Amino acid sequence: MSATLLGSSTGATFGCTAETGILITSFSVNTTSDKVEVKDETGSVKLVAVTNPRSAISLSGTVAGTTGVAAAAVGVALTLANSDTIGGVSAGINIVDSVQLSKTQNGFKTIAVTATRYPQITS
Repeated sequence: MSATLLGSSTGATFGCTAETGILITSFSVNTTSDKVEVKDETGSVKLVAVTNPRSAISLSGTVAGTTGVAAAAVGVALTLANSDTIGGVSAGINIVDSVQLSKTQNGFKTIAVTATRYPQITS
């Protein structure tokens, strides 16, 4: 059942976009870059180069299939529906860094995946 939003917050987003293979419970993105500083003879920073932006992605949920996120494999590209533009990184390829599968005696099988989005790599 979809949520009914009450209040005056225009443009607020509730929930996640559905992902293939899981019932998603969380999705986060952290965009970073490399920074190179050039200092003068007194140690004062005179130049800064910001380069190599990339996004670290974490998502988790209940396994609900055998494709998409449920089939994630380390070192393999992963297509994600929740790939918003964050920190200027909007395109590129998502490469899986880790996959954790969890099972409990009285619960559902869950999966947690981390990946890195590289905007300069397109395939």
